[in-house]
Amino acid sequence: MKILESFNQFIGEAYSPTNTEKTIMSLFDKAGLEGASSYKGYGGIMISVSLDSFEGPSKSKAPKEVVKLQKLIRTWAGKNDGVLTMKTSLGYSSGNEFTVTLADVEAKANKVYHKTGRKNVASILKNGMQSKKAHGHSDTFGSGVTGSNDTEQLYSATFAVPSKGKAKELDDYFDFVDPVILEINAKPYTWYQDPLMPPDMKSIFSYDDIKPEDIKEI
Repeated sequence: MKILESFNQFIGEAYSPTNTEKTIMSLFDKAGLEGASSYKGYGGIMISVSLDSFEGPSKSKAPKEVVKLQKLIRTWAGKNDGVLTMKTSLGYSSGNEFTVTLADVEAKANKVYHKTGRKNVASILKNGMQSKKAHGHSDTFGSGVTGSNDTEQLYSATFAVPSKGKAKELDDYFDFVDPVILEINAKPYTWYQDPLMPPDMKSIFSYDDIKPEDIKEI
């Protein structure tokens, strides 16, 4: 997350879903992928374009326009918050498409819960939690995120769920060694829906690093 030095800078640079959507739509056009449309879904704003009329999808190979767009988006996302994932769907009977997911409006939270292995707890309680890619928050992470469904994650964040019950259910998705649930005071931070987890988990994320005084073991 960018470090903002003044309130005026905050007003000028705070994350804007509308501005980010416009910027990414312009990158679609720049790459030669005109006709993209956007809609709101679970986890954020989806910008999608059909690839059926381009060369390549029939061979299960992304067309050159998608390769160009991926590079443009990676470069932009490396300097700005907002782009969450890119997904290329090829070879499906329902059609071929390229989709980008953007963070949408804030998710309000007072307390949230994060699950980790016992080996990480002392460091977290001393130093806080730093934003990381999803796989950095667990001993293992399902290959489906970056493997079989060809979804590329482009954001680093702190991940959490809204209740202790949901934290216990994380065992269904991750392999923890000697798991511990941490409670986070969520009020000082900005949170968004997390598109990488199933909707029923109500997972959220923050671009912010979490201070140690806002974390406790339960």
